[in-house]
Amino acid sequence: MLKPKEIYITLWCLICFVWAAEAQKNEYLESQTQLSLTGFAGKIVPHSDTLKPLTNGLASGLRFTISKNVDGSRTWHHLHGMPDIGFSFTCIDLGDNRILGSAWGMQPNIAYQIVKSPNFLIKTQIGIGVAYITRKYSPTGNPANVAISTSINYWATANLISTYKISDRLNITAGIETNHFSNGAIKKPNYGLNIIGLSLGVTCRIDGKEVNYIKPLPSRAEQKPRLELHLGSGIKETGPAGGNKYYPISLAVEYLMPKAKLLSLVSGIDIIYDKSSRIHIELRGKHYSPINDDFQMGLKAGLLIPFERLSFYGQLAAYLYNPNPRLPLFYQKLGIRYMISSKTQLQMELKTHLNKADHVGVGYAISI
Repeated sequence: MLKPKEIYITLWCLICFVWAAEAQKNEYLESQTQLSLTGFAGKIVPHSDTLKPLTNGLASGLRFTISKNVDGSRTWHHLHGMPDIGFSFTCIDLGDNRILGSAWGMQPNIAYQIVKSPNFLIKTQIGIGVAYITRKYSPTGNPANVAISTSINYWATANLISTYKISDRLNITAGIETNHFSNGAIKKPNYGLNIIGLSLGVTCRIDGKEVNYIKPLPSRAEQKPRLELHLGSGIKETGPAGGNKYYPISLAVEYLMPKAKLLSLVSGIDIIYDKSSRIHIELRGKHYSPINDDFQMGLKAGLLIPFERLSFYGQLAAYLYNPNPRLPLFYQKLGIRYMISSKTQLQMELKTHLNKADHVGVGYAISI
């Protein structure tokens, strides 16, 4: 589950790489492949009193990453300030082998430079992938693990990394690392795990050379404001662990207004059909009216950041009609879109209510 601190960290990372892209859009980095081995140690941060008994141990692990500087051959390389792209594999001992076990994950990531000098570099790295967690909740075998109830979970990171160059091929790294594991409320209990700690590692360049010429910035069609229609559905478990599964359906109308070349501002309206509202209404001791109480409407605004066909977005919204009586008035959406054609897109998104995941969903978008 996401909590306010994680939302602030995500927004901070977005601001950092937007600033970095603008500051470095005329700078060309070395085109090279690097291998990194990083050790990590930290603590599970309890965002609920229920999780405090699980936070006594020290979480520690290793991360192996292969990464490469982009070479400027695509438009988004320039618009994002020539970042590094990579793929990581990790193993983390979650600090309590009997209850929490360990996490084994793989994740694509992207890193943006914030500070650079000849021998020193600071960058922010963001990634999202999947992880297998060896111990999960069981009402009889492992009732104490209220954080994780599925073996497969999504794994998100937001790291701040400093690099010191000690030779042409070898660098030493140190940084602050955050990890988040959750299943997005597909199955309960799903308090999730948030880990913050320190990292230390080494990076070795295995090939590549410095770019001695400047590739021309590829042409890009002028982006115009447009309307989009989004239809999606998801899955969630509501009530106690092992409760009923529900499949919310949402229809959204969004207006996209490109700003500069790196992002678009998004505003719109959500119409949501969610039968799980009945559980919350009846727990409040109120009368449930079918059909009418299953519908909600929300007003939203956010940012969309494109990477050629792939784009990422974050939205903040407020309910205008039928807010859930047991949840906050505001909700958030984080998602990924992939452009199939100039008019159609596929998307996957996570809807949350501050520190509580609501559901993970998939959808289809059409430009009007």
